Amino acid sequence: MTERLTAISGSMFSGKTEELIRLIGRSEYAGKNTQIFKPVIDDRWGKTKSIKSHSGTEHEAIPISASKDILDNLDPDTNLVAIDEIQFFDEDIVPVIRELLDRNIEVIFAGLPTDFRGEPFGQMPILLCLADETVSLTAICTYSENGEICGKPATKTQRLINGEPANYDDPIILIGAEESYAARCPNHFVVPGKPENIFSRKS
Repeated sequence: MTERLTAISGSMFSGKTEELIRLIGRSEYAGKNTQIFKPVIDDRWGKTKSIKSHSGTEHEAIPISASKDILDNLDPDTNLVAIDEIQFFDEDIVPVIRELLDRNIEVIFAGLPTDFRGEPFGQMPILLCLADETVSLTAICTYSENGEICGKPATKTQRLINGEPANYDDPIILIGAEESYAARCPNHFVVPGKPENIFSRKS
């Protein structure tokens, strides 16, 4: 028997980490032994041993640099593993999660489904397909025109450089928060230089 796999998916500023912390709290209240992992490269709040939401809620976590480090740091009595910012992990994250499930360890993860280009991010497409349950969150589109904020549900993560949309050819990974990213609805999501392909939205 394999345990349950729950995915939390959404753009930046949609509350993924906050929802992850909420589910962790419920599990701990129910008496489950939990361990939380995060990618070491996610240093938006400093090099802390915790995950933190944009609203300020925190929970202790273990920073790791490679997916297999999860198994190396696993306590023998752990029956729930939570993973934040899972899109940053290498391709070994898929077999690692399969191994956890085969050990009857429940897994909850949170991550960005798409990168700033609007294309699948890391191993998220595979993990979303494997999930038994998916919590899909949206943010609020903060695009402003004539002093009015759009306010529609945002499903995209817009990278900004000096206030302007980043070019398609910029590096995929750039750790940042409000200074580098904004939530956008599909109508206000722009990627200059993006080639026409199956992920392109035609007007």
